[in-house]
Amino acid sequence: MEHEIIQMECPECSPDEPVPHTILKERPGLLVKCTQCDSIHPHQKEKTRPVNLRVVVSSQDRSASRRITLDSEEVISVDDEFIVEDDSGEMVNFVQVTSIESGGKRVNMARADSILTIWARATDKVNAKISVNKGWETKSLEMKVDGEKEFMIGDTLSYSNETFQIKKIKLRDGGSVDRKGEKVPAKHIVRIFSDSMERIEWLDRKKNGTKRISRPRSSGTSIQPRGSAQWTLKRKGKD
Repeated sequence: MEHEIIQMECPECSPDEPVPHTILKERPGLLVKCTQCDSIHPHQKEKTRPVNLRVVVSSQDRSASRRITLDSEEVISVDDEFIVEDDSGEMVNFVQVTSIESGGKRVNMARADSILTIWARATDKVNAKISVNKGWETKSLEMKVDGEKEFMIGDTLSYSNETFQIKKIKLRDGGSVDRKGEKVPAKHIVRIFSDSMERIEWLDRKKNGTKRISRPRSSGTSIQPRGSAQWTLKRKGKD
């Protein structure tokens, strides 16, 4: 029979540091066996309590303070997602943790009962920042979309009188994707890079060796003769 292994202090060989224990019996009380010294002892589970934590939520260019109640033993990590609401319960946001303050410093992970403040960003509505390469200039756009909306490499979109094709997406974790068909939710995106359709068409013509048909350009000012368009050569006659 395979027994579950948990980490906990052993009163015989490791009273201060957790070590692996095998669970022998769960009811009516938890009975465990230390894998290091083979001592058997009951495990008294620590009583938990609710803790009320401050969450600073950033949404676009604004920040607001919210509160969340968690179990004291619950572990919170950067990138965790949850729901917070204001005191009235009317304003609700889906958020993603960006930073945690615990023990007077910023950490990536901490137990709820040791956390002073959680910083997070709202992910229910986000501004998708898009750079459109037109060849002679790069235009910046912002689309307000649901955080769960997916953008795909190779997709062609139209927005704000621009039609463009996505070629690369920079992610919030520092990475990027550029393989055709890859999808990324808007809440994980820092910036979308794209080419305008004019640029794509120009690149296609250049690749295929075709040129755009254009009107001939004038080389300068034309001088037209006055009067009749017919010219007559006159010779001086003899007297």
